Amino acid sequence: MRLVRWKTAIGIGFLVAVLSVPTYADTDKHSATPGILNYVEGQVSLGNRAVDSKAAGSVELQAGESLATQNGKAEILLTPGVFVRLGNNSSIKMISPNLTNTELTLNQGEAKLEVDEIHSQNNIRISQAGANTRVLKTGLYSFDVANSNVKVFDGKASVEANDHEVTVKDGHELALNTESTLKAQGFDKKHVEQSDDLYR
Repeated sequence: MRLVRWKTAIGIGFLVAVLSVPTYADTDKHSATPGILNYVEGQVSLGNRAVDSKAAGSVELQAGESLATQNGKAEILLTPGVFVRLGNNSSIKMISPNLTNTELTLNQGEAKLEVDEIHSQNNIRISQAGANTRVLKTGLYSFDVANSNVKVFDGKASVEANDHEVTVKDGHELALNTESTLKAQGFDKKHVEQSDDLYR
């Protein structure tokens, strides 16, 4: 009786393991691909080609390619646990789609960067006019070309601008269009959370 139960348990365990393999392999394949398009809403284009919600999970942003929104939003997976989201009328260009060296340029509009997982070998950077930001900790970051600023809701970032390097911590923002010495200032997170559509 015990032998029958033991064999049954082994059989069920083996079946579960076998059925799990394709799922894990598929997940690993996508989670290890920087630049995969995760979400599309409204008017979004990759280069000259319009993309819709069907492109999610199957379209990758390659080095040198740009993703743009008109009246729409999009989310891109950068590395496992790291996502960049574009707001309306925004454009981002992939510079380096590499797991350990991931770089994008925000050319227009605004983007939010959610970092749920980061490792010492990760080098995640987002540049915009006049600044290059490197993410140092998990958290939520905001980049805005029109208002020329970098906000850190949670986390820590190093921003290089005007031949200076400034550390920006949670609850602080850095204005990039100033002629004075760059200095991070606190901002009202609750107000931004309530008024920022992309944040919500």
